[in-house]
Amino acid sequence: MAKHILVVDDEAYLRDVQVLVLSAAGYAATALETATEALHRLGEIRPDLIILDLSLPGIDGRDFLKRLRASALWRHLPVILSSGFPMEEITSLTEADTEVLGKPFSDTALLARVRRLIGDA
Repeated sequence: MAKHILVVDDEAYLRDVQVLVLSAAGYAATALETATEALHRLGEIRPDLIILDLSLPGIDGRDFLKRLRASALWRHLPVILSSGFPMEEITSLTEADTEVLGKPFSDTALLARVRRLIGDA
């Protein structure tokens, strides 16, 4: 069974591209537009990794990550934070099981971080 990745980004184009890249590499991928929807569907989706945009409407990526890490069930779920903000502004959010990927990013950079966190599909 392929490892499942949840992509949370409010830009449809970026969600679609990430799902295509991940699927082509053999991963199963689900894309959602908001952190609120992602929080409600975590139990159903049960991802092996989340790729999370920091700038989201409503609950932003920072709040989502805090809520995720507060849950014993999801505390150690690997997360890749994607952002167009300068890296020095968001590196303070990184901890174990969390990496940062600056936008724009290449397919190669995305897959390298995914593989580093959860291995091959």
